[in-house]
Amino acid sequence: MDIEIKRRGKALIVSLGGELDLASAAEVKEMVDTALAENSRVYHLIWDLEHVGFIDSSGLGVLMGRYRQIKARAGKVVALRAVDPVRRMLIMAGMERIMQFADTEEQALAQIGGR
Repeated sequence: MDIEIKRRGKALIVSLGGELDLASAAEVKEMVDTALAENSRVYHLIWDLEHVGFIDSSGLGVLMGRYRQIKARAGKVVALRAVDPVRRMLIMAGMERIMQFADTEEQALAQIGGR
């Protein structure tokens, strides 16, 4: 799993590449949790899923757990550039109730209030 985390204002953008599954879930969780702990002024989380080809229940668990942390900060979560199979899985899992979807980084930032 390729993982890149960057801060953009009050948001973390987590770019993933590969499969978000049982084999990679712990690494993604640890890296994002560390980044959130080090950035107490981050309120929003943008998951860039453009290069994720597959997500399983372990991956969904990672997204849900980070959502809870962001919700505790009164922030928002956005799924950015999710490819069709991943987007369908997120929708089937009901994730559209807890996160918004965006096609560009600018759109994602606008959805969180540009902050």
